[in-house]
Amino acid sequence: MPYQIQSRCAACQQGDIFLIGDWTRYYGVYACATCHKLVNIAVTEGTCPGCGVRPAVADYYDYAASIPYLGGQSPHKLAPGPDCLRCGQATLTFENQAHLNMGSVVHNEADAKTTWGMDYMEKAIFMNSAVPVMQEFNLNPAKVFAYFHLHLPDAPLVTRRVSYPIYLDIRTHLMTKRLMQPDQFQ
Repeated sequence: MPYQIQSRCAACQQGDIFLIGDWTRYYGVYACATCHKLVNIAVTEGTCPGCGVRPAVADYYDYAASIPYLGGQSPHKLAPGPDCLRCGQATLTFENQAHLNMGSVVHNEADAKTTWGMDYMEKAIFMNSAVPVMQEFNLNPAKVFAYFHLHLPDAPLVTRRVSYPIYLDIRTHLMTKRLMQPDQFQ
């Protein structure tokens, strides 16, 4: 993780490429009405890279139920994406194009710690996607969140949704770590 995602409109065939899963670098995916694009908003700048607008926490797109795993796999019917920002004639669909190394998240402790105490879409989806893995294997949430350099939330997160691709990646990663150190997350 993260994943590179391609959006596509069935009507105009236009789309955008963005990343999901890298909560240390991005607040989330923003549907910018000014730029007519889906864009990542970097934690360092906090603004749309095209027009400079600063989205509020509630303005980010909750993609968790809309993006499939590689090859279009999903355990449930995917939720429709937002309306096309270019033509408005159809909803966007998504294709997971690339899986990037999770090391970009796991080994980014300094950037992760700058986000402690902050609640935003990308981090909430990542945290929510870790919960079923912790429950399935009876892992200690404090140890799992410490491993990912996440603070334990003290309030409800901005979303409760789980992203299937992010869940699968967290599950695979933690199970691989447990093979090497069986008690690491107990």
